[in-house]
Amino acid sequence: MGIKIKQLFKDGTIRRILFFFNENPHSIDTAKGISIWVGCDIDAVRKALRRLVEEGIVVNHRTTFTDAYSYTTRRDISKKIETYIKKADMRP
Repeated sequence: MGIKIKQLFKDGTIRRILFFFNENPHSIDTAKGISIWVGCDIDAVRKALRRLVEEGIVVNHRTTFTDAYSYTTRRDISKKIETYIKKADMRP
């Protein structure tokens, strides 16, 4: 899987979501809940979450009535993101 971490961080909404999950790796929430946590428009969050699901960074837990999202359980991916955040000394 060739995830382009640097490219993903160029999108402000994706960056905020990645910071959120990096700091709260065991969280699971809806797009609306995540939009509140990260302070972004719900439509932008939905679009970002779709991209992150496609990349394998976020998992969509789809039920009959709602979609909930969580961080990947793949340690290689989460470690790569954590390392990038630290190396770049980034802020959300």
